Amino acid sequence: MKFKQLFTLAAIAAATCAAQADNFTLRMGGGHPTGLTYVGVYDTYFATEVTKRVKEKTGHDIRFIKAWGGSVAKVDGVIEAVQKGTLDIGLSPIGFEQSRAGLLNYSAYVPFTSPDPVLQQKVSNRMIKEVPALQASMKPYNSHVLGAMTSEAYGVTTKFDWNSIDEVKGKRIALAGTNAPLFIPLGAVPVTLGIGEHYQAIQNGLADGSLFYISGLEAFKLQEVAKVFNKTGFGSLSTLVAFMNLDTRAKLPKDVVAIIDQVAEESAMRVAEISKQRDIDVEARAKAAGVKVNTLPDAEKKRWAALLKDLPGKAAKELDGKGQPATEVLKTYIRYLKEAGYSFPIDYPL
Repeated sequence: MKFKQLFTLAAIAAATCAAQADNFTLRMGGGHPTGLTYVGVYDTYFATEVTKRVKEKTGHDIRFIKAWGGSVAKVDGVIEAVQKGTLDIGLSPIGFEQSRAGLLNYSAYVPFTSPDPVLQQKVSNRMIKEVPALQASMKPYNSHVLGAMTSEAYGVTTKFDWNSIDEVKGKRIALAGTNAPLFIPLGAVPVTLGIGEHYQAIQNGLADGSLFYISGLEAFKLQEVAKVFNKTGFGSLSTLVAFMNLDTRAKLPKDVVAIIDQVAEESAMRVAEISKQRDIDVEARAKAAGVKVNTLPDAEKKRWAALLKDLPGKAAKELDGKGQPATEVLKTYIRYLKEAGYSFPIDYPL
């Protein structure tokens, strides 16, 4: 009798769980293709782990509809797509979203930050958790920051050999327009182009170099037209952000949201680790292929940083004037990096 009662209770419990199990579909996308590390990690690891853990721990089913490569939102339209609910989760390189994500773009305002993506990611995670203003800045766009991921370290690929900032004077450097202020004080000539256009620009003489990651030597074949890469020390930036629609979060069970948040944090660190290793691996292959890799001396970094000393304060004041506490955010960012063991070439006035 007792066995039958236990069996009946178990059957009722199983039926109850089954009745409560739901199916959820999340639309996830971005402007970049899966070949970029941060998109590739979300396309595979994030989606797979969330689906698996939600099923194992809650009984619910989650299915992801993926829309990468700009099929739903271009690189400058991801936040709008998340805000409107066209995407439930959107991945954005926020340098293209300055008007909406200006405060989140804090790491881009401080030149010569840490070139270590893993160290930068630890600081990035701390910033999101401990600086409420960052999360609050996205609420007007109906968006929650799932994770701010870090890039590979920036450097400069050139046709000419150099390891002093004086040698860049008069040279034309292909870059994103937001990075032009880094080179103007050197007397260099910024050439605003998307990374996909850098190869042809160097090949036809429109540019003498390219500001990008060392992986661009392979990914965009830059080593075919330029044989020098300078590790300038500009650093790894926390500028690749995963956003989630706030209405979507509110509709999902809390245990499902908790799993999504946990996997998002793991995914961010995974991106950082892959990026760090990619820098190492590509540098080794580049040297083997005949590319000369220079490391800009600390004294030159200090000289360059001194020429850019007013940039962080200028960017902060502009955002302060729009009601966002950028000065305090930048001070916190610099302090957290110092506590993590990194020091900037100079003390930027803020």
